[in-house]
Amino acid sequence: MNEIELFLKWKHYLFSIAYRITGSYADAEDIVQESYLRWLSAKKENIQNEKSYLGSIAARLAFDLLKKASRKKESYIGPFLPEPIPETVESMDDERINFAFLVILETLNPTERAVFILRELFDFSYEEIGEIIGKTPDNSRQIFSRARLAIQSRKKKFEPDLKLHSKLLLEFSFACYHQDTQSLTKLLCEDVIAYSDGGGKVHAARIPIPGIQRVVTLLKKTTEKKAKSTEFYFGYANGSPALVGYSDDVPSFVQIFTIQNKQIDTIFNLVNPDKLKGFQNKENLIKLGYLRKVSWIVWVLFHIRRWFLSSY
Repeated sequence: MNEIELFLKWKHYLFSIAYRITGSYADAEDIVQESYLRWLSAKKENIQNEKSYLGSIAARLAFDLLKKASRKKESYIGPFLPEPIPETVESMDDERINFAFLVILETLNPTERAVFILRELFDFSYEEIGEIIGKTPDNSRQIFSRARLAIQSRKKKFEPDLKLHSKLLLEFSFACYHQDTQSLTKLLCEDVIAYSDGGGKVHAARIPIPGIQRVVTLLKKTTEKKAKSTEFYFGYANGSPALVGYSDDVPSFVQIFTIQNKQIDTIFNLVNPDKLKGFQNKENLIKLGYLRKVSWIVWVLFHIRRWFLSSY
């Protein structure tokens, strides 16, 4: 293999590291590009393991960017959510973490997050991690233990039942579209909470909206505004079923939720255009199977079948 082919072999791996550390699709792409430039100028005769060498470059770049980004988050307008990326079930890799878990990672400081990701998902040694974050191997081990303990109790909640998740997404989408308050109330937990990330660039709630009545009101208002000018698609974002909206072929929102006790308990609504870059090429995403057009006929047939079966 020549040096370009060697890099391409590990390109997806580098993107995975960069995205999971930064939580940003655009930043991860930039990091992969910078890693490539550094790879081209490296003395290859001194490199014994290309995967380890390239992975360390991407991880170090991502960690440096994460530290800078954490300062910007302090002045961010409204709730800050990670950037979603489109994924089909078949395309999810071994290092996947779903969107809700990325949200949990936002509660860690940059060092804890980088250490946890590199150790838990990519099996970096504590020696390698220490070199990346500027700590000793023992310190890296302690940081990992602290980070794992901080999120361990919450992780199980965000391991979704994809079949149930997809079913609820279908019912939720139809209820929102038809302004069906009764159905929405049945689908949502009493203590449901909705987060909207507009980043001050588009109109969105600047604080989390708690409680079933307030969330239903919010959903009905926002859907009423979007319904006439938006095309709706089903897809997967970070391993979670998602509803994706397009206006004039430009992504306008990605909506993801978590479930508890067979009801929706958290809604993540991303409308900041800077965070929808992974969904920009709609036609290509459809062709690749990442998106499919919402068909309300399918929903009607689904419920006719369910009503028919329940009658016997």
